[in-house]
Amino acid sequence: VNFLVDNPEESYHKLEKKIGTPLSGGIFIFLSILVLSTLNISNILNTNILVNFLLILTLGIFSDVNKNFSPKLRITIQLLIILIFVYSNDLLVLRTNIDIIDLLLNTKIFAYFFTIFCVITLLNGFNFMDGVNGLVSGYILVVLFTLNLILTSNNVDINILYLVLIYLIFFIFNIFGKCFLGDNGIYLSSFLISFFIINAINENFYLSPILAVTLLWYPAFENLFTILRRIKNKKVTYYPDKLHLHSLILRTLQKKNRLNYNKFNNSLSGIFILIFLIPNFIFAYFYYDKSYYLFFSV
Repeated sequence: VNFLVDNPEESYHKLEKKIGTPLSGGIFIFLSILVLSTLNISNILNTNILVNFLLILTLGIFSDVNKNFSPKLRITIQLLIILIFVYSNDLLVLRTNIDIIDLLLNTKIFAYFFTIFCVITLLNGFNFMDGVNGLVSGYILVVLFTLNLILTSNNVDINILYLVLIYLIFFIFNIFGKCFLGDNGIYLSSFLISFFIINAINENFYLSPILAVTLLWYPAFENLFTILRRIKNKKVTYYPDKLHLHSLILRTLQKKNRLNYNKFNNSLSGIFILIFLIPNFIFAYFYYDKSYYLFFSV
């Protein structure tokens, strides 16, 4: 009965959650893509990619149903699946427009290391962001929407629009607290975003590689500051806390309780952050080929 159902009592860092909400994000997204591919409505992903996604989805489901899953073992398996994902699809970051890094990327071993590092950082950054309704799903939705606008404006035939529609449907349910991404949704979404952004930049030389940074700096910074904060406070880096940006905003809304929106504080916290990130995505759209402007945006 409680399979893939959220229980905030087992995760003290979660705030304003209701028991009984399904952790269905990854399963919904994977099945939606599978149906579109099977019916030939879209060729979003090939069989090899779907198998890779099924592996990371399975790990996410296992993580959701096993609350005592060892963090060290989990990140080890994450790294192994990411290695399979990167190697089997030859999915490598090839350029950054930073000379010293680009020189190192000419060495394939370093290219693998760097790409795996980027994917694991994004995955755990999304995981740290997750905690209020609509934040991660809304962020991914805006990233995909922005990337779709950039690519279609240059007559590039890429089918990200279907993913935008899938995440839009999920976001609507998520913002009202009817379903959560769960680890399975976080892990799968990290692979999806990594796949499309790395391929887009590799295949379209007019795109600045800094576009990836502009689109994804927030989860990366969430990851970085969480680790630094916990090291500073002499806490174990992989144990949860209530000091993420969304947690602090939610607590502020709860204390002030203005506009009588107390009941919607959780969703408002996520929306608040997304609104302040909009200028960043506007920069990404207009200056996708200008590295200095993209750096400025970040």
